[in-house]
Formats: sequence, C-alpha cells, structure tokens
Amino acid sequence: MLEELIERYSQYSDGELMTVYLNKNGYTNEAQKALETVVERKGGIQSLKERYDKIIEKEDEKLKIHEEVIKLYEEGLTQNDINSRLDSEILSIDEIKEITEETYNSFELKKKDEKIKSSTIIGSIIGGIIGGTTGGILWALQMIYSGRVFYIFAIGLFFISYGFIKFFTKQSKNNIIVFITIIISVIFALVLGTFIYDILGYHGPNKHLQ
Repeated sequence: MLEELIERYSQYSDGELMTVYLNKNGYTNEAQKALETVVERKGGIQSLKERYDKIIEKEDEKLKIHEEVIKLYEEGLTQNDINSRLDSEILSIDEIKEITEETYNSFELKKKDEKIKSSTIIGSIIGGIIGGTTGGILWALQMIYSGRVFYIFAIGLFFISYGFIKFFTKQSKNNIIVFITIIISVIFALVLGTFIYDILGYHGPNKHLQ
C-alpha cells in the first residue's frame, strides 16, 4: 500500500503535491509517510515551496494580464494595440499574446452572439414557429394519452424551442431577441397543445371508463 501511494504521489504536479502537503494532517500515517518520501525525492519541502510560489506568482500574473486585456478591449483597442501595451517580468511575450488572443476572441464571440441582425430576427421567427409547433404537439400528446399535465415537460418545451431557434440563428439565448422569442414560442406551444387537446380530447387507456 505504501509503495502504491508513493507511486501515485510521484505522478502529482508540484501544485497538486503542495496542496496535499498543506492538508496532510487529514491523511493517514501511511499516506503522510508516502508524501514525505515523494517530497524528499523532489528536493525537499523548501524546494517544493519555492516552485509552488513561482506557480502561484505566475497564475496571479496571468489573471492580472487577463484583467488588463479586458480593460483595454472595453476602451476599443484592437488585439495588436493591446499586445503593444502589455508587458510582464514574469510571463513571456508568447504567453502574453496567448492570453490576449483567448480573451479578445472570447469577447468578440460574445459581441457577435449578442448582436441583433436581420438573420437573428428571421431565424428566431422560423425557429420559434417550428419549435412552438413541435412542442405544442408533444404537449397535447401527453394530455391526450395520459389525461394529465406534467408541468416539468414545460422545461422540455423551452429546450425544444431554443434548439430550433439556435439552429436557425446560430446565436444563443444571451441574445435578447433569441431569448424573447424562446419565451413566446413556449407560450405558443402551451396554447397550441391545450387547443389540440380540447378538440381531440382524452384517448388514453382509461377512455372507456369516462
């Protein structure tokens, strides 16, 4: 068992190993012994702490650069302009560029997703009608064959409408037009389903008892 623990801890990164070490009092004596063995093999606790501190310092610097990119993006700067404004004594130029690219692209995608275009409106209408009609039929069927209303299925109506609308618009519910259309589509599905049920009535297994 001891050898298995030593082998397991040997595969841990410095960050993972330090996390376990800081909480070692919650582990068994055998686990603590295995941990001490691995730590010594990796240069001792002082060496591990120094490496761990560098990891934390680097992660803090990445967060700082990330926040700075957001600030500069909101000021309207381009990706190249942002890169030219940033420097770090801890991160390399390539690491800074990677953070800038990921953050910038993330905000650009969010901006594109929330933008209201003609395709947003047209796609929402088409998807809303198809999703609402599909959902309405399914809503009616549950009442027709069970004679009951399972309101939890209303959640399914939301996802059905959202799925069709997102398919036609290629935009998410974070877009205000898409979100409003989803709500309207779900309401339409509920009304349509109830209307169909009122016309066809109950056709479940207990129909002959009514």
